[in-house]
Amino acid sequence: MSGFRHLRILLVSALFSGAATAASDEAPKKEYPIDPKSGLKMAPGWEMVNAQCNACHSSLIVSQHSGDKNAWRETLQWMIDTQGLWDLSETWEPILDYLSTHYGVSDIDMKTFRRLPLDPASMPPPRK
Repeated sequence: MSGFRHLRILLVSALFSGAATAASDEAPKKEYPIDPKSGLKMAPGWEMVNAQCNACHSSLIVSQHSGDKNAWRETLQWMIDTQGLWDLSETWEPILDYLSTHYGVSDIDMKTFRRLPLDPASMPPPRK
C-alpha cells in the first residue's frame, strides 16, 4: 500500500471516529407521545398546561405556536392583560418551562404551513 493511500485511510478513519464521538456526546432529545385529545406533547407538565389553556381555547393553538421563554411569557401576559386570563401565580414557571421546552423556537416546517409568520410589527393592534 502506498504511503499516500495509507495516510488517506487513516484520515478517513479519524474523521468517522470523530463524527461518531461528537454524535454520542449530544444527549438524545426525548420524544414524548402526543395526547390524542389535546394534541399536546405528554411531557412533564402537560396536564397543567392542558387544564390552564383548554379552559379558554383549544390546546391546538399551543401546538401551532412556538417561542422561547420570553416570547411565551409575553403571550401569556397579553392574555392576562387583554383576554381575561386569570393570575397564573405559582404555575407561571412550570407552564413557561413546558411551553419553551416543547414548543420552543424551531424551524418552520413549510410542508405544514403555507407561509412564514407575519412580522409582529405588521400585526394589527390588539382590541380594546
